[in-house]
Amino acid sequence: MEKPKIDYPCEWTYKIIGFEGDVVEKAMPSIMGNESYKFCTSNKSKTGKYTSFSLTVTVESEEKRNEIFNKLKKIPTVITII
Repeated sequence: MEKPKIDYPCEWTYKIIGFEGDVVEKAMPSIMGNESYKFCTSNKSKTGKYTSFSLTVTVESEEKRNEIFNKLKKIPTVITII
């Protein structure tokens, strides 16, 4: 399958699913540093155990997009990132 063409810079949204939502929220400033971003809760599971979040940021390159993705993966309470 061919990789889709992405024109940079572009606005990119990461969907993050995790538990202990406050841990995920508190990690954003250290991950994003001085970059401008929008972070919000998207949904909660019926039991309240899992929370999904949206992180939207302008990325300048594929390398930067992957760098942010890899930092998000290191948050201990994150289950998956889409």
